[in-house]
Amino acid sequence: MKQIAHDLWLNHQKKVRFVLVGVWNTIFGYLVFVACDYLFERFFSPRYVAYMSAAVLANILAIINAYIFHKHITFQSTVCGKGILIEFARFFSTYLFSMILGLILLPVSVEVLGIEPMISAALLIPVTTIISYIGHSRFSFRT
Repeated sequence: MKQIAHDLWLNHQKKVRFVLVGVWNTIFGYLVFVACDYLFERFFSPRYVAYMSAAVLANILAIINAYIFHKHITFQSTVCGKGILIEFARFFSTYLFSMILGLILLPVSVEVLGIEPMISAALLIPVTTIISYIGHSRFSFRT
């Protein structure tokens, strides 16, 4: 019984760490997107080139940021050496699905629904959060 309670407590702590790291990474990724979109809008035309370029760059940087924080804080992975490449590949593939989904839904919400790119990106956050938790907890770090 003690072991079950201990396992439940550890799982709860992991979810709390996931949320905290996720909040940080969401803020980080969104701010990178906003900054890049602001900058790229001045250099790229038509408008969708700017926000889509910003989305791709922000996603790549956020994925790298998320891997570092989730590896060490959320899932406390001890994988090292060449194993890190395999772990990162699994991690990236989980985010790749979310990234592709976001890159499909972003222009749909902007071009079809007429929602501003920064608002559209913010509205996609809950969807990608759920997908990433499931993927990372069951695949990326196999905990």
